[in-house]
Amino acid sequence: MPRLVADREVFRRASDLAQVMAAAAVREADGQHILHLERGEPDFDTPPHIVEALAVAVRAGETHYANPGGVLPLRVALAEKLSLENGISCHPEDVVITAGATHALSLLFQALLSPGDEILLLSPYWMMLPRMLGLVEGARWRAVPAYLDLMDESLAPAGLAARLRASLRSETRGIYLNTPNNPTGAVLTLEQLEAVAEVAREHDLWVVSDESYENLLFDKASHVSIATLPGMSARTMTVFSFSKTYAMTGWRLGYVVSPPALRPVLGPTLCALTTYGVFPAVQIAGLAALRGPHTAVDTMRRAYQARRDALFAGLEGQHAIRAPKPAGAFYVFADVSAALERRTTWDLVREWLQLGVAVLPGTAFGPFPEYVRISLATRKEDVVEAARRLREHYAGPGAKK
Repeated sequence: MPRLVADREVFRRASDLAQVMAAAAVREADGQHILHLERGEPDFDTPPHIVEALAVAVRAGETHYANPGGVLPLRVALAEKLSLENGISCHPEDVVITAGATHALSLLFQALLSPGDEILLLSPYWMMLPRMLGLVEGARWRAVPAYLDLMDESLAPAGLAARLRASLRSETRGIYLNTPNNPTGAVLTLEQLEAVAEVAREHDLWVVSDESYENLLFDKASHVSIATLPGMSARTMTVFSFSKTYAMTGWRLGYVVSPPALRPVLGPTLCALTTYGVFPAVQIAGLAALRGPHTAVDTMRRAYQARRDALFAGLEGQHAIRAPKPAGAFYVFADVSAALERRTTWDLVREWLQLGVAVLPGTAFGPFPEYVRISLATRKEDVVEAARRLREHYAGPGAKK
């Protein structure tokens, strides 16, 4: 039989998230209460004014085919937002509306990578990237460890540039970065981004910058778009999402801003051949999200920060879980090597499920067998209770030494 696309490795196993959620569901069916710290979805509802904007748009007939690249009012508003908030100057035609950031990344990888080409992924990376790249025929990828070393300051910007240079091959076409980062919560500084930009300029590389968590920043952290650095606007494709900022995950609304060189490809061709655009009423609701009150956005950001602080406070007094404090997003990437005792991270994940705490193994995000990702996208009370159970497990009566 001829080989099928379905034979590719990307289709052969369930995602780590699906496996953990399935195991948690079995326990819940048996009556156990599970604290869900594995999910990467805001636990907040979409703000009411956005929901109402959708309803109004549907009643007004915004239900037909739209421009595959996006309705013009939203693209104009996003071009204004990009200029004012991100410092990215662009034409509305360089903004393409997508069915979420996942769709945007898929389009970009198809546009950039030919058979034999590769892209470097700063790691730990979002767990869907290898599977997504597996759908681009002949494309390859390699991981370059970065975020954890940058967070603990063991890697200076010059060292990051040197590490990237040492990773380059003749077939390298680009670099993927994600700031604020999933799963570590790292927020790259201007100096760190300049190190990436320096290598991209030297070797004529594209940069795919995933900024889906741009508004989820804690303490004094600030977000910088790499496209604003000298010489980078012509070689950077920046991906954004409404999902995390506005709690609109199910709406499937994102966008990408790219250099004019990709203008004939992304919207007119790739969007037209995949989704033929995004539901126009959803795009009108996205416009309401941009133009409307942002009090809910700040409320959610403050809630995630409070959960982060509650988790770290709750874990004080135990010896087995160590983590750098994230400056953004809503995740904690924790070193659990002291708790493994010659076991795998999956063994630990199953042990924690027995405690009623669901997390993801670090191996979902690259070669990180001594880490787990803890999500803060759940109620503060659940975060506090999970920390209590873990602290008592490792520091209370009968704790493992």
